[in-house]
Amino acid sequence: MFKEYSLYSIDKLFHLAFEQAPIAMALFGTDSKLYHVNGSFCEIVGFSSEQLSGQPLGLIVHPDDAPAMERLIAALLRGRGGESCESESRFVHSGGHTVWAKLRLCLIRDEQAGSLFFIAQVTDITKSKEAQQELELGRLRYQSLLDHHPDLIFSLDLDGYVVLANEAFQEAFGVKPADFKTRPLHFKTLTAPDYLADTEYRFQEALKGTPQRYEAVGIDAGGNRIVFDVTNIPIVMDGQVVGVHGMSRNVTKQKELWHKQQESEHKYRLISENCLDIIACCSADGLCEYVSPSLERILDYNPAQWLGKPVHAWIHPHDMEGIGQVGPFLSRDTHTFEFRALHRSGSYVWIESAVRIIRSETGQPYKILSVWRDISDRKRTEKKLRAAKERLESFMYHNVDPIVMFDTETRVLQVNEAYERTFGWKEKEIAGLHLYDYRFVPEEQLPEVERNLIKLRAGVSIPSYETVRMHKDGTRLNIILTAFPLWDESGNIAGCSIMLRDNTERKQAEEHMMNREKLSIAGQLAAGIAHEIRNPITAIKGFIQLMNSGVKEKKLYFDIISSEVERIESILSELLLLAKPQNAVFSRHDIALLLEQVVTLLDSQAIMSNVMIVTDFDPCSVVVSCDENQLKQVWINFIKNAIEAMPGGGKVAVKLRKPDNGRIVICITDEGCGIPQTLLDKLGQPFYTTKEKGTGLGFMVSRRIIENHKGTLEVRSQVGLGTTIEVNLPVEPSLGSGHL
Repeated sequence: MFKEYSLYSIDKLFHLAFEQAPIAMALFGTDSKLYHVNGSFCEIVGFSSEQLSGQPLGLIVHPDDAPAMERLIAALLRGRGGESCESESRFVHSGGHTVWAKLRLCLIRDEQAGSLFFIAQVTDITKSKEAQQELELGRLRYQSLLDHHPDLIFSLDLDGYVVLANEAFQEAFGVKPADFKTRPLHFKTLTAPDYLADTEYRFQEALKGTPQRYEAVGIDAGGNRIVFDVTNIPIVMDGQVVGVHGMSRNVTKQKELWHKQQESEHKYRLISENCLDIIACCSADGLCEYVSPSLERILDYNPAQWLGKPVHAWIHPHDMEGIGQVGPFLSRDTHTFEFRALHRSGSYVWIESAVRIIRSETGQPYKILSVWRDISDRKRTEKKLRAAKERLESFMYHNVDPIVMFDTETRVLQVNEAYERTFGWKEKEIAGLHLYDYRFVPEEQLPEVERNLIKLRAGVSIPSYETVRMHKDGTRLNIILTAFPLWDESGNIAGCSIMLRDNTERKQAEEHMMNREKLSIAGQLAAGIAHEIRNPITAIKGFIQLMNSGVKEKKLYFDIISSEVERIESILSELLLLAKPQNAVFSRHDIALLLEQVVTLLDSQAIMSNVMIVTDFDPCSVVVSCDENQLKQVWINFIKNAIEAMPGGGKVAVKLRKPDNGRIVICITDEGCGIPQTLLDKLGQPFYTTKEKGTGLGFMVSRRIIENHKGTLEVRSQVGLGTTIEVNLPVEPSLGSGHL
């Protein structure tokens, strides 16, 4: 009885202890069905004991942990791992949330070691598990921050050795994790010597508990300098500083950019403050925010007088229409304007302004930057140039002489009306044509044109000279040509201008006068030539009579007769050549030979006038390009005048000299009465003469011939002493004696 009571009491006590135990407990069979749970267990899972009784354990075990629970129960039933075990598992609360629990399972067996049921002690570890998970999450976050942060993160111990460094740190200094174990790194070995003292000081201050923010320069494994922005924070554990956390940012590029920006700002200030032009910056509505000091030099305002005021207040009202407001700036960002700006004195200064619109991120005008340049001098110059251009155009188009302009490639730019009238070509016909594309220059004149073009391209003007050009209908026109190069504003040759004067009628008149003068000279020479011819004829007659009388030395007489006949032929040839009208034909001639021939022709007239002609020539061959007949006419004219200036007889000196300047000088000097200065100035005027029967044309024609041969003529005379005529002519390059 006592035994039964005791068992009953024990069972009751066990049941009471099971129900009232503060530890959650559950009984379930080997088939995993719950027999009984206490109140603490019900509090953990949120179900009542009635709801759980007879239900499978899988009702409350988290689905993800159910397989593990089943394996654990099976292992205990098979006797593996003893009679009890511990594990962690998740239960599903009746409210739907998860509860973490620590389980201790114990398999109860009977006396025959048969499996009866399981007792499970359950402890709610949800909070500790969440704290552990949060701690692990924090660790993972910290590790992720450490591993992936672009800045350098490191930790130093109390002695300054690196005990922790992220990948950014390792990459920046070129070190590997193994280096920290084999060769401990100290911050001093990573710091540039010139920054070491400051870095040491900052480290010590951080150890004292004061965070530090500073700039330092590190040296990487390759010896390169890297600029860092460093922050040091003390590591505090249990109230004690046990090291220093560090965070560094590589600011090398930023420093370089900053230095470049500083340099740019410095250069900008230099430019702005020393620029000769005005630099102004305005708001989008035109209010001045900055203006450079050049404002005072150009417009005599202090820059402070413009700040905050609309810039257009200083622009001439009539010029504002071309400038406008912000509206036109919406289409383009750059503009150039010319306008008049008000000077402080009240006058206006011409300004050229280059404007740049600076836009915001939305594309709206934000600032207006402009540069003002004083162009008053340029405007005055342009005004003068316009006036000069108008005068030049007026001179060209209203000039009575033809004018044609060519570009650098010798293409026709323009011609005037006189050119169209004289040569027959309209400007629209030949504009753009090359000089050789239309028949303006005769073929034989092409070498002359090429020589002229070479001079013009070298910047040398062509003085007036006579030449020939073609009319549109093929007619040859005698013209006087003058040419000069055209220059552009940069001082470069831009082409040439040719002025032409139709000389055909005057040339014909001159030729008529020259022919008339030749005939006059020939007539005046007739008496002297007749006397000169009579002498050899008399000698011929005498020798013929001697030969008829039977003299034996006939050969000698025949030679003399032949010589005298040749002399007569020579004199007559010279006379006919002088009297016959001919066109000017230039060729190479020995000037001394021409002079000797003229002296021979005039020798008889000189003898009749009791005058002696004396020659004095330099002993060298001097060749000139000339018309033989025209020059002979000149020498005859001058020597004949010299003879006539000495009615009582005298001497005429003919000298030929060749200075070292590529020219020759011929002087004809008489011992006559001389010419007063008042009359010298009139020499060369048509029909002016000091002779009783003179025409006044001889000297004029002679001067003209000399000028056509690119020579000069000078007359010097003293009353009572005589007159000297000096002729200067260009020499041809020596190709031997004679002419081509």
